[in-house]
Amino acid sequence: MVKIKTDILIIGSGPAGLNAAYTAASHGANVIIVDEAITIGGQLKQQTQILNNLPGEFNSQRGFSLVDDFYERLKSLPITFLLRHTMIGIYKNNSIGVTNGKETFPITYKKLIIATGAAEEATIFPGWTLPGVMTIGAAQILLNREHVLPGNEAIILGFNEFSLEVGKQLESCGVNIKAIVAKGNYDVELFHEAKNVGIRVVSNATIISATGVNEVEKVVLNIDGIEEEHMVDLVCIGNRLSPILEAFEILSCQLAYQEDLGGLFPKYYNSLETTNTSVYVAGNAAGITNIGGILITGEIAAWNALYSLELLEYSQFKNRSRALWEQLYRIEESQVFKARIAAIKETYKDESLALPPFVELLLEEC
Repeated sequence: MVKIKTDILIIGSGPAGLNAAYTAASHGANVIIVDEAITIGGQLKQQTQILNNLPGEFNSQRGFSLVDDFYERLKSLPITFLLRHTMIGIYKNNSIGVTNGKETFPITYKKLIIATGAAEEATIFPGWTLPGVMTIGAAQILLNREHVLPGNEAIILGFNEFSLEVGKQLESCGVNIKAIVAKGNYDVELFHEAKNVGIRVVSNATIISATGVNEVEKVVLNIDGIEEEHMVDLVCIGNRLSPILEAFEILSCQLAYQEDLGGLFPKYYNSLETTNTSVYVAGNAAGITNIGGILITGEIAAWNALYSLELLEYSQFKNRSRALWEQLYRIEESQVFKARIAAIKETYKDESLALPPFVELLLEEC
């Protein structure tokens, strides 16, 4: 059996995992990244929109360009990429079990960072299993990565920044977006943005059904109690994201619930260490956030792992740690950051530990 050892093992090669790997390897740690995909980058690979809310060391750029940026940053560092590999369990000695589909082997680590990201939530309605009904993320993959037009006439269920962005991408490629359906309240600025590009948003609306022979052909909407029919061949579901938790459940990490962080997520301290010692969380797995927050939490997790491995001096660690949290405060949406700090405070309270003073200060500020 193959036996592999590393200083820091990272599960997930999306933006959080890549930034954690860059931080860790740049400061002397040996790093292994495990990901089931065939290439690094996660969802960045099919994101053609300009990403503006990035940390200062990154220039505003398109998602797929950010992946190229990371290729350049990482190629000369001591990092091993195990792509097309999946974490499937733990051994009795607490090493991680990894498989490539043909063989399974353990990886022994000193610190583990889990950056598995988030999953799109589905909407279940009559006809939701028909071909042509898919998540908004799946539509983006077909369009930008596979270069396949997912349909010609579309309805989007769920109104948020991501669903509008993909809607605009679909329209630019010739797909007619008949409406974006907002179930309840919506962001007024987003509404005006949609209006400016000619995309109709209907509020207080739900889908009644999708029908068709072998594929979706028609949807029926309920808009303020009035039924409205649309002939479409594409229904995109654009609900919220929720942290992917399987790895944390395998590792017996305690979970908590916070609506503004996407629902269930692993409990963690300001170090982003979970309740399972030496296991850290980063990115959307630590609570749904923007791309800037995803990148910064990756660095925070790696920075704390490095300090635990005695690869950083205290003054260096302390100054950068505080700077990262202040940067996260500035770059995340206020509601998300406030929920994150409140969740950290609750973790300390549950463990009967004193909250670090600078975290208390951040909680007061937000």
